[in-house]
Amino acid sequence: MGKDRKFNSHRQAAGKWSKYLKIEKKDIKGICQGIGITVAVAILFYKSVFGLLTGIVIIPFWLRLYREELIKNRAIKMSQEFKEYMVLISGGLQAGYALERAMLQGEKELKKLYEIDSILLPYVHVMNQKISMNAQVEKAFEEFAYTIDLDEAKSLAEIISFAKRSGGDYGKHIKNTAAKIEERLSVIQEIDTITTAKRLELKVMCVMPMGILSYIAITSGEFIAPLYGNMLGVLLMSVCLVLYGLIVMVGGKIIDIKV
Repeated sequence: MGKDRKFNSHRQAAGKWSKYLKIEKKDIKGICQGIGITVAVAILFYKSVFGLLTGIVIIPFWLRLYREELIKNRAIKMSQEFKEYMVLISGGLQAGYALERAMLQGEKELKKLYEIDSILLPYVHVMNQKISMNAQVEKAFEEFAYTIDLDEAKSLAEIISFAKRSGGDYGKHIKNTAAKIEERLSVIQEIDTITTAKRLELKVMCVMPMGILSYIAITSGEFIAPLYGNMLGVLLMSVCLVLYGLIVMVGGKIIDIKV
């Protein structure tokens, strides 16, 4: 029993890290940035082609930060589109449509608002396709909610399921959900506005050590020459590089305020 539990924990840990090892098309920009940082580190920290070996750590580290930023931005955009979709469904219900018809009409209207770069539309289309093939609307919406992984959508799925069984005002619940999402997005936008200066300061602070090292290397190269070409210098530079990475990571966590 203990061995099974230990095996499961190892498998979960492997699954957690496997998503960072899987390369997708959207990762190309992050990988290119990681390669650029690796080259800069090899030149400034080691002045050796062997410094490129740090890319084994730097590229996955940077790619992880890059992906986390993409995921955060995607979640915000998904919430915005879902809010719009809820408003459209609520309007359809007020016009006298059944929930199924309101969802389909909402998809058509959402397509007009986000014609090209919609994140939500493909999931909405799949849900409506299931409903058109006589799937239960509450079941289709529940699968949709858990696929897009929004807490508000999951809560609404439970409400719709309960209302289908016992009767209820869909329009009221859907409108309330849209209002809650709007409130949360307003808070996120306000926090984003407040922390804009701090995020800019963090970016400057992250670049500053590389800038200072570049300046010293160009203007007073002999001052830091003892740090290159010997084991002690390599060790010292490696320790500084690790601390540098930790500071970047901790700084990002400090300004990442969850709502």
